[in-house]
Amino acid sequence: MLLKLLKYDFRAMWKQFSLIWGAALVLALVNRFTLFRDAGNRVRTDSGMLMFVFISVIVAMFVIAIIFVVNRFSKGLLGNEGYLMFTLPVRPWQLVLSKLICGTVTWVGCGVVAFVSPFIMAPVNWLELLQLSLWSEIFTDVFRGVMKHPGVLVLLAEFCLVILSFLVLLIAAMYLAMAVGHLFSRQRRLISVAVFIGLYILIANIYDRVFSVRFVQSLMNMATVNAYGAMLTASAIMLVPALAFLAVVCWILENRLNLE
Repeated sequence: MLLKLLKYDFRAMWKQFSLIWGAALVLALVNRFTLFRDAGNRVRTDSGMLMFVFISVIVAMFVIAIIFVVNRFSKGLLGNEGYLMFTLPVRPWQLVLSKLICGTVTWVGCGVVAFVSPFIMAPVNWLELLQLSLWSEIFTDVFRGVMKHPGVLVLLAEFCLVILSFLVLLIAAMYLAMAVGHLFSRQRRLISVAVFIGLYILIANIYDRVFSVRFVQSLMNMATVNAYGAMLTASAIMLVPALAFLAVVCWILENRLNLE
């Protein structure tokens, strides 16, 4: 049933973001033909308006991503759609997990588009880049480097895990804030915003106090002797509170939910 929930959420995500993702990539390609290098090898543009529109679309993309995550949880589980969602033969944790996965993938997709767009705009000779001999040499050098240093792939995977852990923590805090705000009969949105700010301050203070203890600092020093331990530790200290937040959210949905 979780797969069906994910299919439903991803379909809604694609309908909303396929257009803006495509628009961002198309604008990046259009700006490619307005960029050039001056005598000082500095990148210039012939159309400041097109660049402004591109930057505006990128900013709007992330704003819409935040609104999407909030609305999918608020309207889907705490709003009118909740009457339908909670009649399905699924547990609350499955509903929350589906929203969480979809929201995380949405933000990752926005990040990928924002990362790829500058490369599309780069004023380079695309005919040279399309030569098979060039890519063959690049892949050969990369393969040799990976074979000599196989830990690079593990380090890259752990770096991605850190990013995903941060996104999960952020979304979990948003879900908990909305769930707590829903417990009140009035000013729910205002209370949700206040709770989210409070959670952010709480997490920052807890991390500051915990990692100031000498014993924990010594453990951290042992874990961060190499980069692998450092990244795994960073992921753990973000996932632990995220799981606690999600557990409280599921408890509220199962025991204190009021859709009236």
